[in-house]
Amino acid sequence: MKTYKHLWEELISDQNIETAIHRASLGNKDKRMKEKLRRMERKKEYYIPFFREYAKNYHNDPHVPVQIYDGISRKQRTIIVPTPKEQVIHHMVVQTIKPVFMKSMYKHSYGSIPGRGCHLAKRQLEKWLPSKYVLKIDIHHYFESIDQDVLISKLKRIIKDERMMELLEKIIRVLPHGIPLGFYTSQWFANFYLTSLDHYITSKLGFGKMIRYMDDMTILSNSKKKLRQLKKKIEEYLKTLGLRLKANWQIFRFDYIAGGKRRGRFIDFMGFRFYRDKTTLRRSIMLKATRKANRISKKTKVTWYDAAQMLSYTGYFKSTNTRGVFEKYIKPKVNIKNLKRKVSRHSQCMTQYC
Repeated sequence: MKTYKHLWEELISDQNIETAIHRASLGNKDKRMKEKLRRMERKKEYYIPFFREYAKNYHNDPHVPVQIYDGISRKQRTIIVPTPKEQVIHHMVVQTIKPVFMKSMYKHSYGSIPGRGCHLAKRQLEKWLPSKYVLKIDIHHYFESIDQDVLISKLKRIIKDERMMELLEKIIRVLPHGIPLGFYTSQWFANFYLTSLDHYITSKLGFGKMIRYMDDMTILSNSKKKLRQLKKKIEEYLKTLGLRLKANWQIFRFDYIAGGKRRGRFIDFMGFRFYRDKTTLRRSIMLKATRKANRISKKTKVTWYDAAQMLSYTGYFKSTNTRGVFEKYIKPKVNIKNLKRKVSRHSQCMTQYC
């Protein structure tokens, strides 16, 4: 197992801090926080040494939980919104440890990983769909169930930098248990936490047709019996991580056509509905997209976030058998070319710091 040292020096480097301030500013949707971060960017000659010292004496600020509705997963979630200072530190951390995590990451783990979005996962799953049976599982209250001690132990095995680990521990222990939704670092910690499970399933147990989207897993096989056995082994392994499966796990015969009739069941995963001969969008996603188009059509000024979100929806339509909905309800409402130009300018601004 490869280990990593001297990460702290990289964390507090001028370039890393400057990039973190910039990316935290660009990625922030809250106007007040965005303005504070932009002020930091304008006065970077002051804030670069400030964040170097702040990293050495980092502490978590008080937080008020916020309730949001996640349209993709159709769940009510509680998030913790980090302060502007914390956001910069989180970006500094991720920029430093991202290569460490990517080195061991399972190649078909797609949730919240740059360059591995749901569309790439969709194409991979479609390649595997001749398989007969499907095991769908996800983890009960995943983020809040992550064992902080186990996570820290896993990190210490590969990160041999005491100052870096001291900072990571402080960020991880912001809550009494689990890790917070809303922290940029959390999505990386959450993916890293299940890496050993990924390799256990695919390498040791030999189930190569598995896609994981954060804690949501779809595994394909031609044997229903083997999938039942696998599900039991996964449950046992999750106990070592302090986790357990949700009670809504499923093993079912995948969609097929026999005697001119459609039989079996489609796979509902990542906002898509996968069939043997087509892929469609989940109805709730279509409704959100059409409503978003209606809101944008009434705005005099469209933000880059609006543009990016709308283009994300159009990507869903273009890659599925629901193009007709896009042509009828969305295309007349928004100017796709203008949205692309706005997002392109934003991306160019970000890459100046890459």
